Amino acid sequence: MIRNQRPFLFTVGFVCLLVLVLSPQAYGQGLFLAGLALTLLSCLPAVLLPWRRFASMMYWLIPLLQFAAIAALRAGGNGYLVGLSLVVVFPVIWLAWFMPRSLAVHIINFTATSFIVILPILLGQGSASFSLEDLAGRAIIPVILTVIGLFAANVSRSIDAQQQELVDKDRQLRLAAAESERRAQLLNTVIETVPVGVVVVDAEGHDMMMNSHQRELHQIGVPREVPDPREDQLLVFGEDKTTPLPAEERPVRRAVKGSSFTHQLIWLGDQRHRRALSVSANSMKDREGSSTGSVIVFSDVTELVEALEVKDEFLQAMSHELRTPLTSILGYIDLVLEEAESLPAAESLCANLQVAERNASRLLQMVTDLLTTAARPALKVREADLAEVVHSSVASARLQADAAGVTLIDGVGPSLRGRFDPDRMHQVVDNLISNAIKYSAAGATVSVDAWHEDRSLHITVTDTGQGISERDQREIFEKFFRTEEARDSAAPGIGLGLNIIKHIVDDHHGSIRVTSEPGRGSTFTVTIPVQ
Repeated sequence: MIRNQRPFLFTVGFVCLLVLVLSPQAYGQGLFLAGLALTLLSCLPAVLLPWRRFASMMYWLIPLLQFAAIAALRAGGNGYLVGLSLVVVFPVIWLAWFMPRSLAVHIINFTATSFIVILPILLGQGSASFSLEDLAGRAIIPVILTVIGLFAANVSRSIDAQQQELVDKDRQLRLAAAESERRAQLLNTVIETVPVGVVVVDAEGHDMMMNSHQRELHQIGVPREVPDPREDQLLVFGEDKTTPLPAEERPVRRAVKGSSFTHQLIWLGDQRHRRALSVSANSMKDREGSSTGSVIVFSDVTELVEALEVKDEFLQAMSHELRTPLTSILGYIDLVLEEAESLPAAESLCANLQVAERNASRLLQMVTDLLTTAARPALKVREADLAEVVHSSVASARLQADAAGVTLIDGVGPSLRGRFDPDRMHQVVDNLISNAIKYSAAGATVSVDAWHEDRSLHITVTDTGQGISERDQREIFEKFFRTEEARDSAAPGIGLGLNIIKHIVDDHHGSIRVTSEPGRGSTFTVTIPVQ
């Protein structure tokens, strides 16, 4: 606080020099010397006493000593130091600044400055005659100084308010920074804990964040001859494990371009360390909707994919092994049926053989479905008429519909030309109609329709049967999935028909969807593009 006393000390020192030049005899005056002593004394508290402990006392003591020092110096200056009254502005501002809300400060300021101005008159200094005008001229000094004190108090309050606002904002910023740091630590912990690779890139494709799991996966795709590869130099392959994935189809490049996708299957690395990854990405947007980057997640699904491949290989092998003896069984049953009429009890024997033939045929159809699911034979696309395919399927299903007491309606027009695999589409329509009849009670209706619209061919199969729940609709096209109602009804099947249909439609680059309500029936809609 001694630094705050420097302006006052400098001014008093300058006054002492003036007195030494103009009126050195003042140094023989007791009041003048007392003023110098009080000036020095006003500095001692700030030097000797610990400010934090005695602050409240020194806020009052120092300016009061300065008031007394100025009064003594002015009274002992023999009239040469009239301007010294203005030095009182320092203690005035001191009191007003440090105690801006105290009315007593302004009263003390006015009283002290008035006393300093009037003291020479009381001591009989100056001219013998003293007029009212002279008094008015002297009285303006305490008024001005008091106003200066009021102004200093206002400024002090304003600065205090600003400082408090800054303190509050600083506290809020510190709390926000602490919360941000806590969230960042939490996010980092979560990202490092999850067993998937996570990459965050900005809008230009630069890495912003990458967890340790992804760094390990990234190293698998680094070529041995390129230690620091670009994205298009990484060993990334398609689902066949051998075809390098084009740069524009690689997950990070797609994400940088703004695409959001799920479960893109890629193979990363060479043959010795190859891993299957399921990749999903979601873009990040700012408030204006502009892309700020993307989050890409890499899940290692190697064991799952290999297990599925082994399962498909097993299904294919077993289907081939079962198909041959079943075909042989059906052939021999046909031969026995041809000769059974001449045998004793021919009617009973033929009925038993026909039951065996139906069950063997059903078993052969199941094996065929398994083989189709595992092998997924290539399409044989050619120019064909979808209307003929639907008419043929409806005609083939008439006997099944009549036996179940279901009305089968063919609402398809005369011709719907397009390029597709008619045999595979025949399989699609057969399965849809068969399912609709199988899961409909007697008296229900199954309607089949097809049309051409928006450069696509559309087929719908609608029934008024038992319907499918919303939960089952999400899984109905999965392998071996059967609804609870289907299992309870003991209807034959192993849950492959709709999965086969889905694969056939996908191979045609089309789509299949279902709308259904339990107890109200279902509608399956197939759409394939006109090629």
